Amino acid sequence: MYLEPGRPVFLDELVAEPARHVGQTVRVTGTLHSYSPALDRAALVDGQYLLGVDTRLLGVRQYHVGQTYQLIGVVAAADGDGGDGPVPPDQLPEDARWAPQIALQARVAKEADGLDMAIYRKSVHALRRFLGTEPQAAAAADRPGTEPTHGSVG
Repeated sequence: MYLEPGRPVFLDELVAEPARHVGQTVRVTGTLHSYSPALDRAALVDGQYLLGVDTRLLGVRQYHVGQTYQLIGVVAAADGDGGDGPVPPDQLPEDARWAPQIALQARVAKEADGLDMAIYRKSVHALRRFLGTEPQAAAAADRPGTEPTHGSVG
């Protein structure tokens, strides 16, 4: 059985165009915002962007809210209208942006504490430019002086 490698995608890109990514295998990086082992659901955050994660395929593992993780999995359409999503609406920060119509079905998770997200973001954009897969908007955002800020939420 062949598994597609995870293409690096940022949470803001998933939130901006959720339908475009459904069915794709992606690698996302962010801080664990919440985790429910009983429901096999989690939420990953990068700045104000949040992504629901289905953790069923990861098995029994201890996760730490506030720690940085990289996850590889398939973007899938979420069940229903997102009302049973990974984060109750009253726990979402006011400025949070997310796409409740999608969730990541994670198959690999690794801790990534210590990863400098600004350098990681620049390296992914440089790789995309080299491969000719960089979207125009992202290329403009990677120029000095126009870099997005990514603080923690919560």
